[in-house]
Amino acid sequence: MVRIRDLARQLDISIGTVSRALNDRADVNPETRLRVREAAARLGYSPNQSARSLRRGRTELVGMIVPTGSRERFIDAVFQPVLDGLRGRLGQEGLDLAIFLHGRDEELFGSLKRVVERGLVDALVISNTLPEDPRIDYLVARAKPFAAFGRSRSVGDFAWVDPDFEGAVERGVARLAALGHRKIGLLTSDDRANFVDLIRASHRRALRRLKLPFDARIDLSAAPGEAGGVEAVGALLGEDRASAVLVADPQHASGLYTGLAARGMKVGVDLSIMGVLPGPFIDFLTPTLAAFATDWNAIGVTLAEALIQALSGEDGRAPIRQIVPVVYRDGASVGPA
Repeated sequence: MVRIRDLARQLDISIGTVSRALNDRADVNPETRLRVREAAARLGYSPNQSARSLRRGRTELVGMIVPTGSRERFIDAVFQPVLDGLRGRLGQEGLDLAIFLHGRDEELFGSLKRVVERGLVDALVISNTLPEDPRIDYLVARAKPFAAFGRSRSVGDFAWVDPDFEGAVERGVARLAALGHRKIGLLTSDDRANFVDLIRASHRRALRRLKLPFDARIDLSAAPGEAGGVEAVGALLGEDRASAVLVADPQHASGLYTGLAARGMKVGVDLSIMGVLPGPFIDFLTPTLAAFATDWNAIGVTLAEALIQALSGEDGRAPIRQIVPVVYRDGASVGPA
């Protein structure tokens, strides 16, 4: 392993000069700086990152805590492009992204406290935010730089980025109402996540604004995954049944397709189905699922911008808080009432 003293010996200059040249210090002659860099590349010198981190008091790492477990169906659909956008923007600033998994069998603070108290990262991204999220309270109290993938009612001056769930639901209800639907149901996951609350509140508000009836029998929640959608079909098609339904979990939509087919019924004819935010696999559904889409990669980039701002140490700048727009994509899963 080539050390900094080996470079100094090879070039016959002091260790301090080599160190300053490698760190782009202004007090080093440009010709010397070039000689040092060329020798470092030729000899395969790599800086001791642990030592550099200790000197600077920074790890140059950003961590994202990602929920995992058999119930998690949102990860593949959402987190891959979010992580890609996050990683790319952080990389432009010389920061690396580290992923920490949080299982449902763990206490809420389990992985978070370990990462923070061991000083493993300079900043964090938390996801699946709760309406009142004690993780946010903890990070705010510790003055740990972080950004939230999702809103929360928790108090604190923190950054967050979230899709426009309310806009998707309100526009979706308006679209279905324009097609003559009056009994418009809702199917969400049974998670405690804040985005579920936002979707449910938006659904009721949109119905009220259009003077459409709200029926608790078709305001449903189910376990994530296709099976939850299959089970919901019976309730949606019960007495005084729904003619249309908004679906928050993409795999619930797939389950609704399966449940209707088993009853000899047709999507878009016997029941119109609209996705609030789709997963990538919905392109394989027949008929095509009408759904709202958002730019998950852009969300990752914006989360990175929020963290870069927080790590800059600049005071007086308001934290980034952004709702990312959604775009409607029509499909044959929706038809007239």
